[in-house]
Amino acid sequence: MKIVGKNGLGNIIKIILQICFWGGIAFLIILPIILKSISIFEIMLYLNGITMLVIVKQFIELFDSLKIEKPFCNNTVKRMNIASIAAGIMTVLFFIETIYKFASNNSDIKINCILVFMTILFLGVAIALYILAELFRQATEYKSENDLTIWKDVEKW
Repeated sequence: MKIVGKNGLGNIIKIILQICFWGGIAFLIILPIILKSISIFEIMLYLNGITMLVIVKQFIELFDSLKIEKPFCNNTVKRMNIASIAAGIMTVLFFIETIYKFASNNSDIKINCILVFMTILFLGVAIALYILAELFRQATEYKSENDLTIWKDVEKW
């Protein structure tokens, strides 16, 4: 199956991400109606939801660059860096929530385990996205140097 282009797998994933993005916005709008109370948990849920929407939006834009078959550009590096920062913010938010839950006496062990797992997971995601952004930055630099070399050779003829 083709990954890049208009009919590629990247376009299908982009559509799924758009559905998740708009569903996430709807969920964040409906959340206060469902909860009817505001505590630190709800505030953290909101902040995590917003940062997750930022990550999803960056991935939608990344799949747009796959659609036009130009993944090695500065825009891709910028999008991955933004997603990496957002994942880092989610890591900090999950860590704060984990500390808060451990400090409260009425916390459930299952929720604590999930929060620790999410903290570690998003730390890994932030690191992975940062590394990928650096790899794409170097690939973009090599590509632009290669393009300049080819154009200089063409001009000599």
